[in-house]
Amino acid sequence: MTECGNLLTSTPITMRCGYQSGSKNPITMACPAKLNVFLEVLGKRPDGYHELETVMLRTQFSDQLTARPTLSPELTLRFSDATAAENRNGVPLDESNLILKAAAAVREKLGTRYGAVFILHKRIPPESGLAGGSSNAAAALLLCRQIWQPSPGTLLLSDADLHGIAAYLGSDINFLLSGVPAAICRGRGELIEPFLLARKLFFVAVRPKSGNSTAAVFRATVLPDQCLNSSAVVSVLSGQDSQRFQDVFFNRLTSAAKKTNHEMATLIVRLQRLASRPVFMSGSGSTVFVVAESRVEATQLQTQVKQTLHRTAWILETADPAIRTCM
Repeated sequence: MTECGNLLTSTPITMRCGYQSGSKNPITMACPAKLNVFLEVLGKRPDGYHELETVMLRTQFSDQLTARPTLSPELTLRFSDATAAENRNGVPLDESNLILKAAAAVREKLGTRYGAVFILHKRIPPESGLAGGSSNAAAALLLCRQIWQPSPGTLLLSDADLHGIAAYLGSDINFLLSGVPAAICRGRGELIEPFLLARKLFFVAVRPKSGNSTAAVFRATVLPDQCLNSSAVVSVLSGQDSQRFQDVFFNRLTSAAKKTNHEMATLIVRLQRLASRPVFMSGSGSTVFVVAESRVEATQLQTQVKQTLHRTAWILETADPAIRTCM
């Protein structure tokens, strides 16, 4: 993790990235999961995507991606030996993976013929709504810019170049590429407006065995007559309002996701009964989560989930608000 200074400047956030220094040696980078604590669908766009307004938080739960430059032109990807079998299922290792798509895009932009070997230590479950694949892609963009630079300290691609590639590749990549801890994201998710968190936050997240298809969840979502906005959520998270988190967190996709994944719907009921608090969904699911007041309470809830629901739970915590960290 590299300190990145104050990101809240007059410079548009889409001109900033979360990593700068360089090396020709193999590099390992964290790929943090994101959590949506607000998500509204504003309508259908002409390009087939949906117009969104969402509040994303960057967490410390992460994959790890290692990149090693090669003289041969091949781009290859494999899992680390420590990657659990359940986290490998459904994750392709061919050119359809966002890591290799990101690498190919950077290579084309640079005009280089070099290749790379990528090793992915996968901890974020696929189809979980935590943007593991998008975070992998963000890390791949940063790693490729570094391993293929002509000399240490010389970057041929600007942050704006990488953000342009990120917007083309997927909806959550720009947020994860930026390195900011929290932001309102609009458009398809590529337009980023960062804000400061008042304090470190803790969540306990659980995923059912079956994941959600993002496309299927969006197809089943009924667009509202009147859309909500994120102002109340941002006010609470930034400490300007004393409302409880559970009174303002929201995800428009939840109803549709419960209809398409009955196991997830059952898990929400059971988790709410166990934790005695509202349960929310991240992204298009299938990960659901509750808010914890502290790391101690999060640990207690994590243990209760394992003992009572017989499911693995993760503690997702945000970075310390006093520290500006990057990928």
